Amino acid sequence: MRRSALASVLGLVLMLAFTTNALAAPSNQTIRVFFGQVSFSSILGGQISGNASVSGDISDAGLSGLRGTVNLPLRDSKLSINPIGTLLFQSEQLNVQWNRSYCNQFGCFYEYGFSTFERQSGAGPVEIRLGQLRGTGTLSLATNATCVAACPPPGAYWYAPTGFVNLNGAVIGNSDAGNVGMYGPSPTIQ
Repeated sequence: MRRSALASVLGLVLMLAFTTNALAAPSNQTIRVFFGQVSFSSILGGQISGNASVSGDISDAGLSGLRGTVNLPLRDSKLSINPIGTLLFQSEQLNVQWNRSYCNQFGCFYEYGFSTFERQSGAGPVEIRLGQLRGTGTLSLATNATCVAACPPPGAYWYAPTGFVNLNGAVIGNSDAGNVGMYGPSPTIQ
C-alpha cells in the first residue's frame, strides 16, 4: 500500500512539474529581414529605390512588429512595420523529390526518392511607417525549407522552395503619397 501511495505521489509531482513547464511564457525569437529592393513611386511623379534592414520579435502569439532603417540615395529614413491584428507563422511540410545517378564497379545506377522538408510562412495586413509617410499594406514572408525526414543522400540533386519576404502598400504624408514595394530573401529567425 505504501509503495502504491508513493508511486501515486511521485506521479502527481512529475505531472505538475511538466505541466508547469508547458504553461511557461511563450518563447521569443528574433526575426531579421533584409529588403534588397525598396521602391517608392510618388503620385506626384518620380520614383526612388534603396534597401532596408528591419528586425523584431516573434513568439507563439505571432509577429510583434519590425523596426529598422531604409537606405535611400539622399537620406536614410526610419521604417516600422506593425501587424494589424495577429500575424501568425504556420509550419508547412512539403514532399520534395530527389534524384541521384552514380557509378561503381557493378555499373551505373539512377535512383530517386522523396524527402520531407518544412518551412514557416505567414502573411497579413500591416501598418507601414516610412519616414513621414504612413499607410497600410500586406506583408508576406516564408523561411527557406529545411529537410526534416528522409533527407536526400549525398550526391543527390533536388530543389526545395526558397524563402522570401514581400511588402506592398500605399502610404501618404503631408506633402507626398504613393505606393511602396519591398522585396527580399528569406528572413532569419533565431
